[in-house]
Amino acid sequence: MAATQKTREQFIELRAENVSFGKIAKQLKVSKSTLIMWARLYELDIQNLRVITREALNERYKATQQHRLQMWSEQLEAVREELKKRGLGDIPTPKLLELLDSLSERLKSEAYRVEFKGEKVVKPYEIEPLMSEKQDTWSS
Repeated sequence: MAATQKTREQFIELRAENVSFGKIAKQLKVSKSTLIMWARLYELDIQNLRVITREALNERYKATQQHRLQMWSEQLEAVREELKKRGLGDIPTPKLLELLDSLSERLKSEAYRVEFKGEKVVKPYEIEPLMSEKQDTWSS
């Protein structure tokens, strides 16, 4: 009995999902030797479907990840809002000092310097030697 186009499409889908030839043979009622021949014949279609399936899974994962990030962001904002309402009066002085140091260090590590490229910037302690050099050349 000749295989229908629908049977071949089902084969491609099942192989793209890495279902074994044995299971596909039972499900589609097609011999393993025919399936192996189809695997060679439709290799590109199987690979393309695997890529499409993988991309769909990646998109679903990204959506789930985006949802988690959104949820955590909202929770973080709620915690910040609650902290704004509360005073620091119940925190013991040593803990406040520890918090001060910790926050100061974080600010230092987050800060960055902007450096402009171009002409050399003369620092104040370098001005004095430059002025005496120029005076020497002026007097000559």
